[in-house]
Amino acid sequence: MKIRFATLDDIPSFVELARTFQARTRFKDYAFNAERVADNLRAAVENPRGTYCFFVAVDSNEQSIGCLIGCAERHFFSDQVVASVIQYNLLPDKRMSGAGLKLLTAFKKWAENRGAYELSVGINSGTDLQQMDRFLRKLGFQITGGNYSMILGTA
Repeated sequence: MKIRFATLDDIPSFVELARTFQARTRFKDYAFNAERVADNLRAAVENPRGTYCFFVAVDSNEQSIGCLIGCAERHFFSDQVVASVIQYNLLPDKRMSGAGLKLLTAFKKWAENRGAYELSVGINSGTDLQQMDRFLRKLGFQITGGNYSMILGTA
């Protein structure tokens, strides 16, 4: 298994993986828009300012098994750069493969290369919270808040 930067050729397979990832989260009832996903993935790959990254985890057969999309930008009220995870997903049967750790390690290195002061990971999926909490704490992350949501409309 290896980690690499995504290319435009990865987008079709990740649009379908995004559908799979969404179905396993609290976002499962959201209307899936494949065109929007493709546009956002393309923007992450092409990003001319260099503030976004899109890492792909592939297995020994070069099959995509997960990804991490992140950004590094100055905080709203500071000049210090904060690196934040936007999307971080692995296929369920690959979660104990070491790919998750390798994706986060690649993101951390990428963030350090951009002078990031902080690395931030939010958990919005609503699944596997205890497992992710243990994993992130073991890596040195501290819990710093919570996520709350309220559905206001229909899909």
